[in-house]
Amino acid sequence: MTSSDHAAGRDQDSGLAHAVPRDSADGPPPWVAACGTPVAVVQGSWAGRRGLGSSSPCSECARRVGV
Repeated sequence: MTSSDHAAGRDQDSGLAHAVPRDSADGPPPWVAACGTPVAVVQGSWAGRRGLGSSSPCSECARRVGV
């Protein structure tokens, strides 16, 4: 999978941006990031400003998605 196959999710506790597989993100919660972290909010593209372009993207999600 590539970064375009993922949406940006946010961990409410830490504020980290996580990569959520697009097929999961298009469905109802609960959502789980590529690194296994549950996320409360999914909004935007992982490749965009709410994902990799955010101030704190998850390094494990970036590694798993192949960025």
